[in-house]
Amino acid sequence: MTDQQPIGYFLNTRPTDRAQPLTLALEQAGWHVDELPLLELIPLPVTEQDQNALRQLVVQPPRVIVVVSPTAARLGLQALEFLKVNVAALPIRWLAVGHGTSQVLKAVGISADVPELETSEGLIASSALSDLVVDELVMVWRGIGGRELVQESLLARGVRLQVLNLYQRQLPASTKALWANYCSTTSKSVKKYDKHQPDVVLLSSGESWRYWRELAGEQALTPWLLVLGQRLMDEVVQLTPRIRRLNSLQPQHILDVVVDIEDLR
Repeated sequence: MTDQQPIGYFLNTRPTDRAQPLTLALEQAGWHVDELPLLELIPLPVTEQDQNALRQLVVQPPRVIVVVSPTAARLGLQALEFLKVNVAALPIRWLAVGHGTSQVLKAVGISADVPELETSEGLIASSALSDLVVDELVMVWRGIGGRELVQESLLARGVRLQVLNLYQRQLPASTKALWANYCSTTSKSVKKYDKHQPDVVLLSSGESWRYWRELAGEQALTPWLLVLGQRLMDEVVQLTPRIRRLNSLQPQHILDVVVDIEDLR
């Protein structure tokens, strides 16, 4: 950053371990960025039922395995390694929701398809899923409550699903403390929300939208909101016109979208 006035103030709400590439890209483009992670991902124990399903990959593989995040990829692969399953040898088509997820799979020799739109809608439209027929089996690696639209679409078409819930998502306790300090009227070491309101807030999921509303209350709709996917867009656009849809969470795509917002503020 230079001493020049920043273009605007961007609140990066990605999980701590995924936030830095976007923060750096925005700062290099002239934005002031604060990180306020709205989600942390907590691994869940792999149940006996899940272990049995993973062992069956060798003898009765599904047509497709859908992996919805880098965390899901890492945890699923760890479970397979524990069970001594050679993933690279499995005759399975892999579908990763984004390039970050595909890179985790690539590291162990798995070549995964990535949809053009890195969203639930993009997954559904991908050839890996659109070509499925009744009674074909799909396994989904996800966090609890994730990618419900994908599963609803497949079940409606008669596709059989095996869902592995590998982690849960929650609002970090540290974020609650950070927000309390941020809104404090006594601390001089932090920016006050009423004096330094964000121009743009990133919302990457329905859960992050819910947690943002819990934190910001009536001010949740004041900034421009960048939302990932059409389903979340349809929900939030009913409440505010200050919204733009994202097709992926790649930093360059987000930069392209905020360029448009700069002209509207």
